[in-house]
Amino acid sequence: MTFLNRFLGTETRDSTEKRSYSVSDLFLPVNTTPEVSTDTALTNTAVWGCIRILSDNIATLPVNVYEQDGDARLPLTPAPSWAGFSYGNNNRIDVLTQIMTSLLTDGNAYLATYRDAQGIVLFVEVLDPASVTPEFVDGQVEYLLAQADGTEAHLTKMDILHIKGLALPGTIEGLSPIKFHTATIGLSNAATDFGLKYFDNGTVPGGVISVEGEPSDASIKALKASWTQAHGGAGNSNKLAVLTQGMSFSKISANPNEAQFIDTRQFQISDIARIYGVPPHLLADASGSTSWGSGLAEQNTAFIQQSLRPWIERIELSFDWLLHSEGRASNVFVKLNIEGLLRGDFNDRMDGYVKGLQAGIYNIDEVRSKEDMPPLPDGAGLHHNIWSNTIPVD
Repeated sequence: MTFLNRFLGTETRDSTEKRSYSVSDLFLPVNTTPEVSTDTALTNTAVWGCIRILSDNIATLPVNVYEQDGDARLPLTPAPSWAGFSYGNNNRIDVLTQIMTSLLTDGNAYLATYRDAQGIVLFVEVLDPASVTPEFVDGQVEYLLAQADGTEAHLTKMDILHIKGLALPGTIEGLSPIKFHTATIGLSNAATDFGLKYFDNGTVPGGVISVEGEPSDASIKALKASWTQAHGGAGNSNKLAVLTQGMSFSKISANPNEAQFIDTRQFQISDIARIYGVPPHLLADASGSTSWGSGLAEQNTAFIQQSLRPWIERIELSFDWLLHSEGRASNVFVKLNIEGLLRGDFNDRMDGYVKGLQAGIYNIDEVRSKEDMPPLPDGAGLHHNIWSNTIPVD
């Protein structure tokens, strides 16, 4: 029993008994179930890291609009004006980052689509998902937008482009990872809070203070204040402790709960990485890296396929709908180019190019273009296949 039980009225003890107080008893326990919001979740390094990794990788992908002409995929000319994602001070990276951050926190991204009189989209703007509420009205989805003046605007899908994350059947909203994993994120935040208090209030030497008799509440508070002032914080480490009036100090080993603090922190990183589907090694956690592949190129490929591709396709399909809502043909579509992410190391790329050239998939100029090199002079590489110089042709 600790002296805190006395304040709660739950302790009875003979006044002549010698009482022992753990140093950690001098501090109130950490709240292990804090309320988690988007802002508090983003203070968690693992949550921030997952959102940053997914957002940055997708936000830096080139966005291209194509027209399928038979087997050929041709750039659409002229490209839609909104596809440049230029609005105010925003650019492509800003817009895609805001889309991904909304999806990874709220589970939904809402884009206001500003159109001309003919219904052509001029530009798009990412809205705060907290300001938009979708609902069914007469069998159609309507979006209620909370405005600065306190009123609500009733908008249709021609005004709002809604991109959803993971969703339940029959629902019109995506599921918020933060809302559905409040306990996991809250536990990780509580562990961080515990660490801050532990190291800030940590008293070295650490152990047990034994006191004869029954000290008063005032004495206990004075002991707490004086001990904290003399030994609290890293700056007071290893200072000499002087005890009087029958008090004695015994050094003890770390509390098992405190000793497991690092293990708890490590587990929470893996747990949050699991929520967002991010390889732990990208969060500087090497404990689970082998499950994503034996080599760096293999791990990166798995990350693209398992983590990035589902988000990329959600965004592409939503942008496709936006194109078609303007009256464009069904063979017009948007692609987020992941070619740069798939480029492995130099040896892997060269091996791939050699096989592509041998199979007639690439010509020299196409390979040079993939390596950001100019074409050979006078079109020499356009139809040149290196294998014609080394392999006899029957």
